[in-house]
Amino acid sequence: MPAGIPVLLGVGLVEEQPDLELAVDGPALLLDGRQRRLLARVNPDQPIVCRRSSSGVTWSAAGAQGTASSVILQPEDPAHRCLHGERAYRGEFLVIPAPLAGGLTLVNNVSLEGYLRGVVPWEIGRPGRDALAAVEAQAVAARTYTVSHLGVRQSHGFDVFASVMDQVYRGAADEDSLCNEAVQRTAGQVLRHGGTEITAYYSACCGGVTSNVHEVWPRAAISYLVSHADGPGGGRAWCAKSKWYRWQESWTRVHLEEILAETLPQYLEYMGEHGRAAWAGTLFSQDGGHGNRSRPGGLRNLEIRRRTTSGRVAELAVVTAAGTYHLRGDRVRWALTPPGGNPAILRSAFFDLDLEEDDGQLLSVTIRGRGYGHGIGMCQTGALEMARRGHDYVAILSHYYPGAILSRLAGPPAP
Repeated sequence: MPAGIPVLLGVGLVEEQPDLELAVDGPALLLDGRQRRLLARVNPDQPIVCRRSSSGVTWSAAGAQGTASSVILQPEDPAHRCLHGERAYRGEFLVIPAPLAGGLTLVNNVSLEGYLRGVVPWEIGRPGRDALAAVEAQAVAARTYTVSHLGVRQSHGFDVFASVMDQVYRGAADEDSLCNEAVQRTAGQVLRHGGTEITAYYSACCGGVTSNVHEVWPRAAISYLVSHADGPGGGRAWCAKSKWYRWQESWTRVHLEEILAETLPQYLEYMGEHGRAAWAGTLFSQDGGHGNRSRPGGLRNLEIRRRTTSGRVAELAVVTAAGTYHLRGDRVRWALTPPGGNPAILRSAFFDLDLEEDDGQLLSVTIRGRGYGHGIGMCQTGALEMARRGHDYVAILSHYYPGAILSRLAGPPAP
């Protein structure tokens, strides 16, 4: 592998845990995390308990106990799996004091290809063999995303989150044979532009039109992450069969007021905690009114002020008794939580508003939307349909990342 690509990838499984109970389904070694010095030999399924201490990690295993700055749990045979909760994982476990808060962080050190086996089925699903090309495209996109994001999470003590913060990763127990085949068939392959790995974003369903990245998030335009029609030659969208291609959500005014009373202050708190003043001006602002800016008050109106090139909402004005809140870009989705909280945020910003009023009084809000996710890069349901129509994974990737070049990482990929 080239310089900068680690032999083992660090996947953050959990953070800020007061204690952790771990095991291995075969003989294992407990090692000092810094010097890899042997601390204890552990029998199959024997629990190892770790707790945070003032000097690092206090551990107990196999009748012994001690303290180290960090500890590693390593199967003696790589065929065995590390266990945490209900899940099994390839590779080894690293336990460290949480760098950004109290408690412990559990990291799964695993090969890049082994990691992808636990990602691909959770990102693209488990389709039939007729969609193998889409699964191969997903494997390449996920591999590329991972390599391009190395170092981004360094302050957390690992490379990537095991969640939608990066890519959903569920370890070895829920691997899928077709997905594993796709990972193996594309082993080491990544997408590059200008000699470096691209930022290979993808989402579930683009609703018929992909997004310009700079219109969703505050960053520079990227030539391979541009808005274009999903269908062939401007025809019917590849993702038109998706259950998320068209959807609808409705709220009463009272219910939406309750939701906004929670989501708008949370967003202000998030901006304050992360010191993202520049982002705050881009994604959120408030004007008018005389109330506390963190308490929106009664909802009077919702107005779509601007749309992106793709037709998504670029700016939503939330008019309240405390003033008007301007939500921009993808942040619109986080403020408008669907009734019942499922999904956790609005499916997409690709929507129209239908406001029911009586004598100037807002009664209810209905959103009629398209797609699921930010819409940047590969549309996963579109990729599945392209595969079923006979397109190979190279054609799928070329469609969703125009101008990117399929390349191979140096060195043999670790299994």
